Amino acid sequence: MKAQPTLFVVGGPTASGKTAAAIALAKALHTEIINVDSRQVYQELNIAVAKPSAEELLEVPHHGVGHVPIIYHYNAGTHAEIFRPITLQLIENTGAAVLCGGTGLYIEALLNGMDDLPEVDPDLRSEILDQYVENGIEPLLKMLLQLDPSAGSFVRLDNPQRVMRALELCIQLRKPLSEIYGQEKINHFEGINIRFVGIDHPREVLYDRINQRVDAMVAMGLVAEARNLYPQKDLKALQTVGYTELFDSFSGELSEAEAIEKIKQHTRNYAKRQITYFNNRFSTEWISSKDWMDFVRNFDKSS
Repeated sequence: MKAQPTLFVVGGPTASGKTAAAIALAKALHTEIINVDSRQVYQELNIAVAKPSAEELLEVPHHGVGHVPIIYHYNAGTHAEIFRPITLQLIENTGAAVLCGGTGLYIEALLNGMDDLPEVDPDLRSEILDQYVENGIEPLLKMLLQLDPSAGSFVRLDNPQRVMRALELCIQLRKPLSEIYGQEKINHFEGINIRFVGIDHPREVLYDRINQRVDAMVAMGLVAEARNLYPQKDLKALQTVGYTELFDSFSGELSEAEAIEKIKQHTRNYAKRQITYFNNRFSTEWISSKDWMDFVRNFDKSS
């Protein structure tokens, strides 16, 4: 009986070992990897975003790594349009494909597509932004929750940009977010088994891995990489943990040592949010790091 074609999504928190895990799985499946990390797409970003090394890229073909200059406007929808056909072709050719990355929106866009939302009236956007600058996010958050008490199910309420965007849509479209974001999605992967997997570490182990990885990044030249990018610090692609803290150091707001500690702290915070996202949005199967190779051997076509 022919095995059902399968798409593996190797996701979860930063520093959990996704790259090595995905490479081992792709080798066993005789297939290739599609990147779903929103920062590894950029050519100029390397150390801070833990881009796969040259050796790792040679082990298994990767798609969507380092193909976009940081000056380009690039988003999850564009990434999905480019790499969904490649993913489907890999599955057709080999019976499997592996997505690897921790950016939930990039994963959802590739699997389900993006909501077709209108451009917001510039006057409305300007009015909301002016209110934010004058009064902070709390009045806008209160207004959003009055328009849609369930807004927290669709956007992060601790993110001012997301709150303002949601409020713009609710006011302009005169609909709650449940209707705006609840559109019927096309099933691009019909008949394909999608498995969400992640490497599970005890929280203290994951945080130790993060701290050690930041130290290793510094030893690899992270500070010099950030300094080279500093003249372009206002680009959206560079609003990224690992760069923004060092940019604050270069401008005199932090010492270098303080910036490095901030990178560790902010990375730990980000990892915690990723775990929550993957638990809430995907039916993630968490596999202990010590059990990963046993998991992979179940799919090893050469054995």
